Amino acid sequence: MTFTCTGFVFIVAQLSCTAPDPAPAVVCPPVRTWSRDFQRRVAAELRAAPDSALAEVAVQAIGDRDVARACRKRGRGK
Repeated sequence: MTFTCTGFVFIVAQLSCTAPDPAPAVVCPPVRTWSRDFQRRVAAELRAAPDSALAEVAVQAIGDRDVARACRKRGRGK
């Protein structure tokens, strides 16, 4: 059995281009503040266990704080 097909094929394509959404506004993370008494307590606990996981968390939190302060200083977020 043999099929023979004849006819016209029309292909229509519509292209549309859009600009990407603008980048979201930069919002700086909050800078946490602790009382002097609490800071002294943290320092004493870090001295007691300098290689603990909580000591590592404290060091990372200090880094996060520095990033937040730098962001605020640049005036990129309130």
